[in-house]
Amino acid sequence: MISTRKKVYCAMGLAVSMLVSVAPPALAASTVTLYKDTTYQTIWGFGAAANHPVNELKSNYNTTVQGEILDRLFRADASNAGLSIVRMEINPYTAAQDAVQTTFMPSSGVLDWNTDLHQRWFAQEAKNRGMNQFYALPWSPPGWMKANGSTNNGGHLSTSQYDNFANYMKTYVDHYRNVFGFNIKWVSVQNEPDLSTPYASAQYTNSELDQVSAKVADAIHSLNQGVLVGAPEGSNRTASNTYMTNFSTTTRDKLDFVSVHDYSTYADVNHFGKPLIATEVSDFQNANDPSITDGLKWANMIAADLKRGERGWLYWWAVNPASSTTGEGLINLGANNTYTVNKRLYVLGQFSRYLRPDDTRILAASNDTNLVAIAGKNSTGRASVIIINNSSSAITTTINGLTLANVSARRTSATEELTKLSDIAVASGAMTVTLPGKSVTSYVEY
Repeated sequence: MISTRKKVYCAMGLAVSMLVSVAPPALAASTVTLYKDTTYQTIWGFGAAANHPVNELKSNYNTTVQGEILDRLFRADASNAGLSIVRMEINPYTAAQDAVQTTFMPSSGVLDWNTDLHQRWFAQEAKNRGMNQFYALPWSPPGWMKANGSTNNGGHLSTSQYDNFANYMKTYVDHYRNVFGFNIKWVSVQNEPDLSTPYASAQYTNSELDQVSAKVADAIHSLNQGVLVGAPEGSNRTASNTYMTNFSTTTRDKLDFVSVHDYSTYADVNHFGKPLIATEVSDFQNANDPSITDGLKWANMIAADLKRGERGWLYWWAVNPASSTTGEGLINLGANNTYTVNKRLYVLGQFSRYLRPDDTRILAASNDTNLVAIAGKNSTGRASVIIINNSSSAITTTINGLTLANVSARRTSATEELTKLSDIAVASGAMTVTLPGKSVTSYVEY
């Protein structure tokens, strides 16, 4: 026989059980909050370098494979990366020295524009897919301008050639913009001026680069085409900082931005009152890692650079030569019209597709140390947010601060590659989502 007290307790327990079973789920403890009114830098874009490997793509692969690779890099639909900047080399060699990387100015006063066909082809294919922002710089002046007479093995620009070199840079920019139709938006004076390498390279002392940078800036600004001139693009941030510190105030005032490479440890170069962009990094010393582990490494670097107010981020090569086994490219060319795509391309696309040129970065505050969030808004106020889940486990989080009715999303993870997710309705400016472990997910309002 059940006592009255037990019956009451049983009834109370059942009532509590029913209450628990029908109660709405609590909001996730983890949150990412967007603050559209807290704004930071204007975004320039994301991309990679062309250089000589694109000649291999142009010459050795059929048009179907070329199209697939170019779509994957530059189209901004489906699961394509939508890269928004191509970094181009201003080639230094004579045709006898290198039939691919041939200069347009083989000697003083002589111009040959039937050159650089590989990069011009690649640039046009990028334009055909909606991309038209180019960044140009030399690895070396032509050998005839240098004291060592060679494009290779470092060597210094001859003092007597400073004005000729400034005109050389101006001539390139003017022709590529106004004859070839490529929107050269940024020019850097020299790639890694602190290094001597067996391939194209040139070295500058602090004083030399100070003088040359000022002359190049004056020459290109005289075109009145809005092209931005930057320096010094050292082989690492410390090198760039050393050059900038030793430049005269006059030269620093003439420069429009500072360029850095993300090799080696971080050093602060963001204290000269200039926009800053990271234009090169790769895993060139190690075997290629196509995995999401590698992808997350770069995703976190991109996020850290953006959080410091930097304008954009570029990997090294867009395509890695078939002969290379290192992590230098976003896409690896293979034998017999084959290729493979690294997770790092898709991760880069998670940023490039959702932070477009001229967007403004806004504050995205995460209260979960496993989640790194970067957000931006376009000119209409529509927000995008990229969230990196560095944890091995899935995390459920609530995204607050949204103002439009719906959100679409794409994700890259161990099993996804800019994969389209189901759209989500926003309720009272928020939505709750579950982020798989080791993933990068991008959301955009509509």
